[in-house]
Parts: sequence; structure tokens; C-alpha cells
Amino acid sequence: MPTLGRVMRGFSARSVLRISGAVAVWCVAAASGCGAERGSAVSDDGRLVARRDRPASSIVRSSTPATIDGEPVTWDDLLPILSEAAGGEALEELAFDRLLAREAEREGIVITEDDTRREEALLAESIGQAAGADAATAQRLLLDVRRARNLGPARYAALLKRTAILRRLVAEEVHVTNAAVEQMFEIRHGERFRARIITVASERTAEDVRRRALGGEPFGELAAEFSTDSSAERGGLIESISAADPTYPSGLRAALRAAEPGGVGPVIALDGAYAVVRVEARIAPDGVNLDAVRGELERAVRLRQERLAMGVLGERLLEGARITVFDRGLSRSWEDRRDR
Repeated sequence: MPTLGRVMRGFSARSVLRISGAVAVWCVAAASGCGAERGSAVSDDGRLVARRDRPASSIVRSSTPATIDGEPVTWDDLLPILSEAAGGEALEELAFDRLLAREAEREGIVITEDDTRREEALLAESIGQAAGADAATAQRLLLDVRRARNLGPARYAALLKRTAILRRLVAEEVHVTNAAVEQMFEIRHGERFRARIITVASERTAEDVRRRALGGEPFGELAAEFSTDSSAERGGLIESISAADPTYPSGLRAALRAAEPGGVGPVIALDGAYAVVRVEARIAPDGVNLDAVRGELERAVRLRQERLAMGVLGERLLEGARITVFDRGLSRSWEDRRDR
């Protein structure tokens, strides 16, 4: 079942900005030690480094990317497994890179190091904001994300270039209006709601859960037992929400506005799920003056509009691409990827 972040935020599972998944190992040429001495390896800077902690072995050819207890592992051994495990994501990334390269060439867009450095800074900033962290901590979190998502040098560089091209392509579609700035002000500084949520697969189950909650059963325990959302382990507790935030479903926002603290709202139909919400508290506006933060809000509006437009463009390009898969394992992985 989809999680709250997936159901409510409306971000596509195939978003071009996605950074999750396994490494596409076969897309990188094997950097074997051709010409290296026995028992040596090539370091990141190209120098030969003695490896005295391992038995000496014969030179490994590029067709042999690894050995297990001295026995060669060939690409023929690895490729079927890699195709099934990570082929869909790798093919999608490669498709995006080629499609975007064509668009960039058509529009005369050239991406520089300054462009990719800006994308890296924006990525770190986004991670830091989500975690409520300072700049130094955000950089450490970015490294953690890269490790967790297997974003090595090649994939990470491709990600930054991809987002830089997309941002340039959608630049003319972004228009920061006063209404959008006021809405962002309401989202960031207006009234917010602290709430718990339970998401389930069927309306009948949702009605039953709501009836039990209204009957006095602890909402948190019901969430832990029934909810398909990742917040279930926290008793359904989610981040505080602004009812002005359009990235949340209108039904949820209406339920928040109508509910009193401690009250359980009606069953809400979401995309592929049903939800029951309990409002824990209403958080009053923070008293910040709009003019004092207008510049910050304008930037936030621009970035949000860019992200939305980039996602739409990425989806359109991928949907319009003619991608034919012949390998059986890769085909299965690709179809699974497209169905998410």
C-alpha cells in the first residue's frame, strides 16, 4: 500500500528526481588492473597500491570483474542477476539522460560545473530543511543519502546534470505571483495541525477503524495495528500540516479544518487508499510579518514550481520514449519499475 508521503504528496513514483534504488553496475566499464603487478590494485587517483593483505593473484581481465576465493566471476554470471535486481532503474536513468541530452542540444543548453554545484547545494538544502538541520549537518545527511541510495560518483554526477538540464528547460514556465507567495506564507507561518492518520486499503476497513476510535479505543494503537502508512510505528503521528498546502489532498485538508482537537474526522478517500484522521492540536500562526520574509518566500515558490514542472516534463519525456527491452530479466525489472 502507498505510504502517506506517496499518497498525499502526489509525487510520481517515476519522478526524474528520484534518487533511490540499486547501482547499475553494468553501465560502468570495469576498471581492472591491466598492466598491474600481482597483488596490486589501482587506487582512485590511478596509482598502483600494494595489497599485501591478500594473496597474490593473476591479472584480472576486464571480462572478469571479480573473483570469489580466487575463482573468476564473469559478467555473464552477474548480468542476469543485475538485470533483475536493478535493470529497470538503470534503464530509466539511462533513458532520462539520453532524452534530456537531446532536449538540451535542441534548446542550446550547456550545463557547466556552476550549474551542477548549484544543484548539489539545493539538494543539500532540501534535505536539511526536511530534517530541520543546519548547513553542516545537511551536508553529512547528503552523504548518508548518497550511501543509502548507492549514489556513487557516476550516478551522482548524472543526477545533478539531469536536474540542472530540467531546471533550465522549465525556467520559462515558472511565474512567481503574489497569490502564490501569500499561499506559501500561509503554509509556512499560518495555522498548522498536528494529527494522526490511519490509511487502509478498503472503505469498509476504514469505517470499522473509525467506529472503534469513536468508541474509545486508542487511536495510536489502532494505527499501529491497521495503518499501511509508514507513520504506523509512531501511532499514526505525522508531521504538522498546513491546510493551505495544495500538495495534500483536498479531502484531508477539509477534514483538518472541520475537526476539533481530539476529534476523529470522517473517512477520506485518497489515491488508492482510505484514511481516518484524528487532530491532536491546532498550532497558531507564528506571528511573522509577510513583508519580512517575502524574498525567502518568493524563492521557495520558484523552487516548488520548478520541481513540479520538472517532474511533469520528466514524465512526459519518458512516456513518449520508445523503449524496447529484449532481455527477460531486464524486462521484468523494467515492467515492475513502470508499475510503481
